[in-house]
Amino acid sequence: MEKSAISRIPYDFNGFQTYVNHHDDPIYIFGADIVGKMVAELFKYHQIPVTAFVDNNKNKCHAPIGGIPVLHAPTIASHNKNAIILIASTYIADIIAQVEEMGFMNWLPIYKILEDNSDKNLESFLVGDLRFNHSGGAFTEDFDSFVLSNMINSQKKYLDPDRLYIRSIDLVISERCSLKCKDCSNLMQFYENPINISVEELQQNLEDLCAVADEINEIRIIGGDPFMNKDCDKAIQMAASYPQVNKVVVYTNGTICPPEHKIAAMAHEKTFVFITTYGELSRKSNQLGDILKKYNIPFNIQDAYGWTDCGDIKQYDRSEEELEQVFRFCCAKHFTTLTDGKLFRCPFAANAERLSAMPASNENYISIDGAAALSAQALQQLKNKARHYLREISSIPACNTCNGRTYGDPEIEPGIQTKKAIRYEKYDRVIEIKALS
Repeated sequence: MEKSAISRIPYDFNGFQTYVNHHDDPIYIFGADIVGKMVAELFKYHQIPVTAFVDNNKNKCHAPIGGIPVLHAPTIASHNKNAIILIASTYIADIIAQVEEMGFMNWLPIYKILEDNSDKNLESFLVGDLRFNHSGGAFTEDFDSFVLSNMINSQKKYLDPDRLYIRSIDLVISERCSLKCKDCSNLMQFYENPINISVEELQQNLEDLCAVADEINEIRIIGGDPFMNKDCDKAIQMAASYPQVNKVVVYTNGTICPPEHKIAAMAHEKTFVFITTYGELSRKSNQLGDILKKYNIPFNIQDAYGWTDCGDIKQYDRSEEELEQVFRFCCAKHFTTLTDGKLFRCPFAANAERLSAMPASNENYISIDGAAALSAQALQQLKNKARHYLREISSIPACNTCNGRTYGDPEIEPGIQTKKAIRYEKYDRVIEIKALS
């Protein structure tokens, strides 16, 4: 049997450095973002040449990063197959499948290289233009460490076949939002009478989730805007209390600053707040940031960017092959979302289900309702089903309702408001079960 890429090329840093000193193969870094930049600068420090960055997002491929060109992933298919591909992505399994399909077998995870250079203060490499994303927005220093730890942990754990590791879970705590963006990919613009999710329901959802999952790298507290739910601080405390959960990340739009005592109650070693701003609409963002600093809660504040035309609800007549194509190239298919005791592959599917905006199908989700009360045998069976759903399926019926959300789609102006909820076609909630062949 042919050796795997990991055993063929050393992935500890000293072994890797010795290997590249004796080989002339080009080196690509797959992932032109924060951690990819850290690796490139680390290699400059050690005088290891990098041929190019590679990325699936065509919008990142217009200009060099630190003097290194950025290639759109499909274009490297004809390049030297002996090239070394260093994967700077948390979704490492997807990238492995992609590069192997193109004939590149010399891929490596980067987590060990990063761990072996932790004494270098990798975050300090990101200076000047390296602190900006492809749309020109800067990220905060808190975010450097957050992304770095996510990368290391996700790459180490995602490839473990014996544990159910989930990179992230979006926990929906509210349908209410302080904005009404007409192109919201989470479909908030379609809710006519939005509600908050009760603490009791959220607690049950978390209890069942943590019975099924061995480890969750981050639970993302979302809405709507989660601060529209007055019990947001309690939801954060609950999520952080589970040992299976490594981080709790709150996503807000900077329009709301909760009372200071509620922000203080959010303080926990696991908590991180991500503030996405929309110009003058996000009038509370600086005030919120000041209070977060006061209580030593790390956060990132950044202008909205990267929006694409994926916030509409339509019914397409796609073939199975076309559905698989939409799913395969979707950039949101790992944004696992938990609501109503169900795990969905993406927030679009979860909210389309809540809105009754698509024909009902139990293939769109896996129910974990009641998992905490299951016997050990039944729980293992559910865990196996969840692993299959989260790792192995080729599409979901909800893909036939979505416009698609592909890396590199043309970007649109974010945050354009609508005054009223947008109308859409509602469906009866009658489950359609596909016959087993």
